[in-house]
Amino acid sequence: MDMTLDADIAAMAEIIARRPPLNLANVDIPALRAAVNAAGWPTERTEMASVEDISVAGGVGTIPARLYKPRQDDTLPLLVFLHGGGFVLCSLETHDNFCRALAKAGDCAVLSVDYRLAPEHRFPAAYEDAQTAFEWAVANAAALGCDPQRLALAGDSAGGNLAAAAALHASPDARRVLRHLVLFYPAADPTASGASYETYPQTPFLSAEMMRWYWRQYVGEPADLVDPRVALLRSGDIANLPEMTVAIAEFDPLRSEVEAFCMALAEAGVDIEARHYDGVSHGFASMVGLVGKARLAIDHAGARLRDAFAARG
Repeated sequence: MDMTLDADIAAMAEIIARRPPLNLANVDIPALRAAVNAAGWPTERTEMASVEDISVAGGVGTIPARLYKPRQDDTLPLLVFLHGGGFVLCSLETHDNFCRALAKAGDCAVLSVDYRLAPEHRFPAAYEDAQTAFEWAVANAAALGCDPQRLALAGDSAGGNLAAAAALHASPDARRVLRHLVLFYPAADPTASGASYETYPQTPFLSAEMMRWYWRQYVGEPADLVDPRVALLRSGDIANLPEMTVAIAEFDPLRSEVEAFCMALAEAGVDIEARHYDGVSHGFASMVGLVGKARLAIDHAGARLRDAFAARG
């Protein structure tokens, strides 16, 4: 179908189009990860007062993480961030500037979590790491030099799925201090059956075929397709979620499931502000510094975070 792309996205798409196509029937996943991790877009990094690699104590060992602080202040709120990458790809490094930009825009510390990846670690491994990291952050916020009463969760794509799932299944103590949830085009439906898979089957940075491949790597059993820890549209406790900000890309196989999730949240009474970004495709927000609308989405999320953190708990 015809897609009128934002000029910045079109320029990025031209670069991607020069790369050899990926054969999903025979993927060398370690090589693909190495290529993705090495292919960072050249852009000016957002400066931080401090960046520290730390370890989160987990149920199956430690989870690598990175703590960003835009300024030195022991009263900064804390945002726990889960990166995208289809549950298979990406790392702390691929989303480094994304996290820096969020920290600056939200005037908060950001804890980026390097959860276990599929297919070596299928569902519920990534979910368990996200849940563990969030609960650990709640318990250790003060030790990290942050305000233990003001936390938030965020994620893009697969990370948006993990952030929402961690919020949905948070402990009572964690729910009490969870002020906001920021989701950038979250993966919400592992059946990959939404109408936008047919409307937008081939977009610059994600195809319908590729997304279905990602889900197959992460969700190994048919029963898991309806597990509410991964199938957000089947979660029955959404009314208890905190206020939320969602970014929706115009050209995205996931668009219809994101819109359906947002509609369900609104009908359940959740304070949600969903914003559509025209002319952009899935993944655009991680291209901050290169795509103008990435900055718009991050600045909007940052403003919503600041308001949530400023409100009385």
